[in-house]
Amino acid sequence: MRKEAARQVLQTLEENGYEAYFVGGCVRDWHLGRPIQDIDICTNAHPGDVMRLFPDHVPTGLKHGTVSVKRDGYLFEVTTYRTEGDYLDFRRPEHVTFVGELHLDLARRDFTMNAMAMDQHDRLEDPFHGRQDLADGVIRAVGDPSVRFREDALRILRAVRFSVQLGFQIEPETKAAIAETANLLAHIAIERVRDELNKLLHGSFLKIGMETMVETRLFQGIPLLHHLFGKPEPQIWRIGKVETLTQKWSLLFYMMNLSPIKAKELCFFLKMSKREIETIGRNVIVLDRLQPKWDTPAAMPWDRLLLEYGLTACEEIEGLLRACWWNHEERDTLSVLRKTYDALPVKTTKELAINGKQLQEALQKKQGDWIAHTLNHLLVQTALHGLPNTPERLLEEARNEVARYEKHQA
Repeated sequence: MRKEAARQVLQTLEENGYEAYFVGGCVRDWHLGRPIQDIDICTNAHPGDVMRLFPDHVPTGLKHGTVSVKRDGYLFEVTTYRTEGDYLDFRRPEHVTFVGELHLDLARRDFTMNAMAMDQHDRLEDPFHGRQDLADGVIRAVGDPSVRFREDALRILRAVRFSVQLGFQIEPETKAAIAETANLLAHIAIERVRDELNKLLHGSFLKIGMETMVETRLFQGIPLLHHLFGKPEPQIWRIGKVETLTQKWSLLFYMMNLSPIKAKELCFFLKMSKREIETIGRNVIVLDRLQPKWDTPAAMPWDRLLLEYGLTACEEIEGLLRACWWNHEERDTLSVLRKTYDALPVKTTKELAINGKQLQEALQKKQGDWIAHTLNHLLVQTALHGLPNTPERLLEEARNEVARYEKHQA
């Protein structure tokens, strides 16, 4: 459906005397049989012509010749053929110039596999032999790779990311240019670097990527990342055995022996979201506490972890442990976790027969940290040590615990 809607956009442009092609990643992925995320279109029509022909549009990036056209509920970026001026910040061109030839537009692109175009009848325009490179499993820069990477240094990391996603090798001249220009990644906004790394960690061929990053010293200009990706790591394949992005970063930090403090520092450096930082921070703290050994399962204190962090957090931690123990025959830790959870007589402080306000009134004390401490103590005693969940017994235990707590605090 998406491709047919996009084909109608090409047809409208051609019927009005313009050239139009599918271009870039969608053409690459069609030839690889991969799912299509976005369909981009290039044309010799100028932005004003595109907006005239497609009233239902969004002027996404007129400065760079891009108009987003709406068709059948889909949004397609339609961009005028262009060449680019000098790159002043190793990321974006100072200016673009609209041109009338498809070949000139394709010549500015990063890699041969992304420099192909296809018309509405599926006829391929491939001046840089990208289809052959796809068949050979090769990532090759268009033209001089050093020039391509100096224009936009993010392409350095994109080359590695594509190799991890596709299992392709980076051809020698392109790889040599990566090593030569890798320090330029320091000029790229860390958010852009983070987004590429997120995609890389979801790739199926992390071993290839790690080898390339080590060989080229990819993050030589970013010391915090060089610590993560600057040395071989034989366990890197385990990252492919967990699903969520927070699990992938957590496992990477653990295998690279980052302390919880250093892991959190790196999360802030990468400008992760607050939720990601909290989740990864918690995961690394728990892994640091448990110290699981590769492929050596051990009994886990799920009851205490469940009371401290809850079921959802523990399920994420269980996924990490399963990856740590992947090559061992006994990996059914999830059923053990859920049985432990179901067996708990109380699971949260909200299930206790007394709450913080009632504690405060009964003990006639001001609000303070003692309330949360005491409720957590009551939870552990009720869930794990048989304390009856009645107001009378909880209050009796609370009085004793508050006295111990205050003596310790004094």
